[in-house]
Amino acid sequence: MTVLSLMLVAMSVQTADTIAPVVAVESPYTIKSGALELGGTLVIPRGATGRVPVVVIIAGSGPTDRNGNSLMGIRPNSYAQLAWQLAGRGIATLRYDKRAMPGTKGTFDLTKMTLDDFAADARAAAESLAPDSRFSKVVLLGHSEGSALALIAARQGAPVAGVISVSGLGRPLGVVMREQLARQFDSATLVRYDTAMAQYLRGEQPKDVPPQLGPLFVPINLSFMKSLTSFDPPAAIRAVHQPVLIVQGGRDVQVTVADAERLHTAKPDAQLVVVPLANHVLKQATDTTLAGQMPTYQNPTVPIMPDVANAIADWILRLRS
Repeated sequence: MTVLSLMLVAMSVQTADTIAPVVAVESPYTIKSGALELGGTLVIPRGATGRVPVVVIIAGSGPTDRNGNSLMGIRPNSYAQLAWQLAGRGIATLRYDKRAMPGTKGTFDLTKMTLDDFAADARAAAESLAPDSRFSKVVLLGHSEGSALALIAARQGAPVAGVISVSGLGRPLGVVMREQLARQFDSATLVRYDTAMAQYLRGEQPKDVPPQLGPLFVPINLSFMKSLTSFDPPAAIRAVHQPVLIVQGGRDVQVTVADAERLHTAKPDAQLVVVPLANHVLKQATDTTLAGQMPTYQNPTVPIMPDVANAIADWILRLRS
């Protein structure tokens, strides 16, 4: 075994994965997107010689930071761990905090933000990396809602060699939300929800909102919710001209294998990889309920599955510049 191989074996068996391993050299990175500056972390494989691929990791929904951790109490550290595992395969990464996170510099109107605004940030990240002589090619990787942003950014001309959708929805969000609510509430509550959502999306003040669903109808989020519910994932992936990899966990209780298959049907030349035991935060799960999986969402020392990172790395390393 080489020294590098021994290092990689040591990385794969460790249980605590909250500190960058020696193979990953981290440095601060600032993305300039219009009038905004977004803070990020660039990871370069230690000892890299020549130009290496670089992946822009795009976070999922809500107040999620560059590491995959949320202000809402979710702390899997999945994006940091993915970056470090890719560094072990000779691949650089850039992960960054979404606009509206505490480190954002500059001003913007929260009431007017849409998916396109967040996609513009991903495109700006790719544009800043493309001319850098350290990198051979740029790849966009979006997780969950970030999958939509990666597809939009690529469709709008981001200078990338490929796009990776990880745990990305294959149906419009409105359909998925309705399905999820149907599993939790009775038919009378669903009728009230349907009426309120229709009013909300028309820009009207919803009436008779079920109290437990009130957070879905916050006025400040109207523009963003409109863009989310109107986004068509199959149409978006069909419009991407670059090669696409679709990665999905078989134990994901938020996004299903059926979603990944819908994306694959829309773009048959994409590669589909299903990791049977991976959940939404890319960690191994035995339970098939969200409550049972919650410890993996809240414990940053639980490592992501190497199968996920290896599938991504294998595809990138085969990708032509």
